[in-house]
Amino acid sequence: MDRRGSYISSQLSLIDDKLQLLYDEIGISDSERNTRERSLYAALSQALEQHVEQTVLEKEQLYKSCLDLQEKISIMSAALQDVPELTSRQSSNLEIKPPYISTYQTLKRQHDSFQELYSQRYEQAKELFNLLRSYSDAMEGFELQTNLLSLSPDSLNLTNSNIANLQAQVELLEREYNRRIVEVQENATHIVTLWAQLGTSQNNIDRDILSCYKESPQNLGLKSKDLEILRTKREELQQEKDNRLRRLNETKAAVQHLWTKLSENEAAIKSFDRANRGIALSVIEAYESELARLNEKKRDYMHVFIKDARQSLQKLWDSLYFSEDEMLEFTPAWNDIFTDASLAAHETEIARLDRLLQERKPILALIDAYRELQQNVIELEESQQDSSRLMARGAGKRDPSRLLREEQMRKRIAKRKPKISADLVTALHKWEDENGRPFMVNGDRFLDVLREEESTAMVRRMIVWLVYTAAWLTCNRLRKLEKHRQDRQQRQQRQQRQQRQQRQQRQQRQQRQQ
Repeated sequence: MDRRGSYISSQLSLIDDKLQLLYDEIGISDSERNTRERSLYAALSQALEQHVEQTVLEKEQLYKSCLDLQEKISIMSAALQDVPELTSRQSSNLEIKPPYISTYQTLKRQHDSFQELYSQRYEQAKELFNLLRSYSDAMEGFELQTNLLSLSPDSLNLTNSNIANLQAQVELLEREYNRRIVEVQENATHIVTLWAQLGTSQNNIDRDILSCYKESPQNLGLKSKDLEILRTKREELQQEKDNRLRRLNETKAAVQHLWTKLSENEAAIKSFDRANRGIALSVIEAYESELARLNEKKRDYMHVFIKDARQSLQKLWDSLYFSEDEMLEFTPAWNDIFTDASLAAHETEIARLDRLLQERKPILALIDAYRELQQNVIELEESQQDSSRLMARGAGKRDPSRLLREEQMRKRIAKRKPKISADLVTALHKWEDENGRPFMVNGDRFLDVLREEESTAMVRRMIVWLVYTAAWLTCNRLRKLEKHRQDRQQRQQRQQRQQRQQRQQRQQRQQRQQ
């Protein structure tokens, strides 16, 4: 028997001796003594069993604590894969065996050495994850671009790269969150402004938008459907504003035109303008009422409006180079009927000619440029045919810069006319192909006019060339005759000088002889 067994046995023997002595002194019978001893041994056995059970429970708890520490270390090792010290000291495969206290202490030291780093990264990741969740919930439908957003121990990743990825995702969602706040605030502010401009009644104003658009626009919602609701409301109000502006501008233009034509009182006009500003329905209705009043008054001055319309027609006819036959096609302009129908016909024709003018504007611009160059050619030819421009003498008669201006004009014509003529011919052909009819100017097809003018210009250039050639030949002949006359005169002068010298010499000889 070992020392611990002998000690327990001796202690039990001493206690039993004391009990037997006490039983003897008391005088307890053998049966009673046996009963008491069995009770004592039962209590002693129960106490020992309880102690054993407590010790077994202590062992199991310590074993479980070792398992818990081992699992935590395993979780930390998996989560902190970028910490070499932890992965190199991996204890997940460490066998848990007696003595459990030393095993627990070993595991506890390993756990405590990395708990601070793990807790720090875990809290950081948790904070980022919660931000992602809050942003994602606030902006429903926004797709996250990573599959590492989990706090589950089985898939927990607390490496610096993953935390940086989380941080990047948070920044991405934060920018989107702020962008949506700005969009909501802009739309809400525009909506409130449009309500004010349109004079919207209180019953039709959304109180939530009015109370949140300045300080807390996010309370209006940042989800896609919330943004779409605000966009739709803004577009509807903007459309209403545009419609009212179009309606008001048309009415106002008609009213102002009639004010001018009917010579309305200036003070009354200013008073009306001051009283009717903005785009509220009441303002539009006021202008429409004023237009109705002016139209009623206009009937008394119908002839004035029709005469003004005919003046506008004449300007358009001139701009479009209409021939007299084309003008006569609009018969209302050539009678003395002054009615609403006649004015409406004039206005319709003016609108048609305005559209026609806009349609033909590029070609008409080329025609104007071409005619301007043609006029420059005529002026240049007239100037060149004026021979006195080079022979004029005296102050105020001669223009020293005239030749320079003529040369500049000649260069400008030579540079611009071929290009404008080519562009004009191309544009005319294209227009005629698209419309299936000739482009008329003052009753003539302008392509034919161009060809005729080009032919005339060629003949004119030929005549000019012949005239200049004849003039050059004549001048050359005159220069030769002049040179011949000067040579003969010089010979005569030399002969006269020689004769004088000879006479002088004879006189000198005679004097010397005398």
